[in-house]
Amino acid sequence: MELGSESFWPNATMRALHEYRGEDAEAMDFARKVLTINPTAGLGLAYLRNHDLQAGRYAEARARYEKIYPALLNDAQPTIDIRNFEPAIDLALVLSKTGEQERANLLLNRSLTFFDTIPRLGWAGSGISDVQIYALQGQTAGALAALREAIDAGWRTFWWYSLEHDKNLDSIRHEPEFQAIVEEIKADMAAQLERVRAMEASGDLERIPEVN
Repeated sequence: MELGSESFWPNATMRALHEYRGEDAEAMDFARKVLTINPTAGLGLAYLRNHDLQAGRYAEARARYEKIYPALLNDAQPTIDIRNFEPAIDLALVLSKTGEQERANLLLNRSLTFFDTIPRLGWAGSGISDVQIYALQGQTAGALAALREAIDAGWRTFWWYSLEHDKNLDSIRHEPEFQAIVEEIKADMAAQLERVRAMEASGDLERIPEVN
């Protein structure tokens, strides 16, 4: 932040850090700043959406998406690509709350079709977006199967947000299989941290400061 207080990544990282710590007010401030810097920033947009949904501000959430991604709401056959598939899925949940289920289904189905053209892993991959879609569609078995596939393939990107906070997954979060997967990931990440600390102790890696 000292080097780039008005840059995207420092502010996006601070938003994530405050959310991880449970500091909602601070996270909200950084989410708004992130959207000021980059209006299409997915996680900043999703964080504000989550708060709107929790407060029942469905119309406000919808209006924010329409301002940033008007085609998702207004085009008869919106193009879904690497730039907008995540907000399309997040918007679908909003639309289900405003009674626009047909448009929500259109966005979800077109997103699934797009996933056939990209890998699951990597920054240009779909991650667990198919899990989100199946969960939003009420396909619990499909969502859990897709999540298992992603975990076995090595998906870990921003796992704590997705598995613990992403409202797109609310319908499957109570499932015993889902909860077992979360515990599996936590154990794996703890083991990874233990290996990092061992490398630090041996001098193979410079010590990484802990976040309290």
